[in-house]
Amino acid sequence: MHMPDISNVNNIRINPSVDENIGKQRAKRTMSVPEMRAMLGLKKTESYWLVHRKFFKTEIIGGKMRVDLDSFEKWYAKQVKYKKVNGEKPGEELLKTSYSFMDAANLLGIYNADLYYIWRKEKLETITVDSVKRIPIDVFENWYENQIMYRKVLERFSLAELERDYISLCDGATLLGITKEKLSVITRASRFKDMFEIRVFYNKKWISKKSFQKFLNAQTVYKIVNSEKKEVQVGKKEVRTKDFIARAEAATLAGVTTSTVTKWLKLERFPYRGEGRSLRIYRNEFLKWLSEYKGA
Repeated sequence: MHMPDISNVNNIRINPSVDENIGKQRAKRTMSVPEMRAMLGLKKTESYWLVHRKFFKTEIIGGKMRVDLDSFEKWYAKQVKYKKVNGEKPGEELLKTSYSFMDAANLLGIYNADLYYIWRKEKLETITVDSVKRIPIDVFENWYENQIMYRKVLERFSLAELERDYISLCDGATLLGITKEKLSVITRASRFKDMFEIRVFYNKKWISKKSFQKFLNAQTVYKIVNSEKKEVQVGKKEVRTKDFIARAEAATLAGVTTSTVTKWLKLERFPYRGEGRSLRIYRNEFLKWLSEYKGA
């Protein structure tokens, strides 16, 4: 049988142009480590730490290490620690299956420390991503359906959206010239406590601008003192100490109907100005009269 001559097999060379095309194709589906570092806004040491941890595939092309793009994107979608400088948010796949303790706490309007305590006490399941514990969504929903103490907030806001309609407890205290602790007591244990609409978001207590305004109108002890114009604007809504109130507001403060307030007006129980729909009651005088009326 005739055997092929393979004595020169070591001298066989791949066509340089073919070798170059293969290298270009491999390069297209990869990026350099410096490119990955710039994409995530990292320093050199941290970028090589990610490579060392083998979160995504790498390969050597032309003597240099490169990051496999498909592998990188899959890793990016399953973590939330690192974010692209310009690009989509991280964790697209992770967020479909789990909550961070902060996100779950925001959903319930409570502090995340309280939720940690519940999870530890009841020994509920968690997962760990980048050394941070998370709650599987199905575990959270199962727990939620089998308890009666907590309810999900009706509206979900971003922080920017929240600031349009709410004022932080700290900012509210500053406006009134009192401590945050003092305002906290007022919202929890004073006769005005039911007037406040409170929610916790990112571990801070927030008061709705509308309920804060009601509180200002309902009493004369606490007023806005840290604003030259005695008003502050957060977003598009303005909170201020009013000098005048309408009949409907007076009725709400007194716990009566507007017809009763109209009757009081006819009896000249307190001063007012205007007529008809433009009629306005002097707020301070009304509250003073109301206090005496209820105390009689």
